[in-house]
Amino acid sequence: MKLLVQVAWADHDVAPAEAEALLSFARRSGLPAREVDTLSDALSGRAPLSPPNLGLLKTRRTDVLRAVKELLLTDLEVAEEEEDILAQIATLLG
Repeated sequence: MKLLVQVAWADHDVAPAEAEALLSFARRSGLPAREVDTLSDALSGRAPLSPPNLGLLKTRRTDVLRAVKELLLTDLEVAEEEEDILAQIATLLG
């Protein structure tokens, strides 16, 4: 989730559709209410972004890249910064 929040901020703006998609995904994934609130604060800019756990993400590379692509398409617009972050994530995950 931390990585997806960073992706959502890649173009310096979190579209309402992106925020709702992430919050919905967090709830479906069983995140505790406290963590969903923290996620909501990060999406709205009320809290700093936490760094993701790259070691964990590398073990699920395909799932991570799929989730990032789905998020990027949520608002039906992929900014250049978002394309760049997708390429960077793919590189980081090997």
